[in-house]
Amino acid sequence: MVKLVKAQVTKHQRGFFGRVWQIVFWLFQLAMVALVVANFGAVGEVSSECAAQATDSTNTAACQAGAAIGGGILAIGGWFVWFLGTVVLAILMFATRGKLVTYDVQK
Repeated sequence: MVKLVKAQVTKHQRGFFGRVWQIVFWLFQLAMVALVVANFGAVGEVSSECAAQATDSTNTAACQAGAAIGGGILAIGGWFVWFLGTVVLAILMFATRGKLVTYDVQK
């Protein structure tokens, strides 16, 4: 004999603006990851170009150090923007998540 079990499942139904903010949030996250990868690539490229143009080993070391410091400053600024953007967009995303709907499911 099969016994039917009734369970309740709850989920939030997002409206139009809820979906818009959710999509904007995830696109922002993807853009920030792409910018971090681009920053690391740019630091390596600038460092190698600078080393090729340097006249002696002292200039080469100074040029590579400058590229690393500049890349680090840019990375810290980027992470700060990433953090603030994530906080603001997450608040908007959770504020527009929609009402809680409960479904009855039979197993």
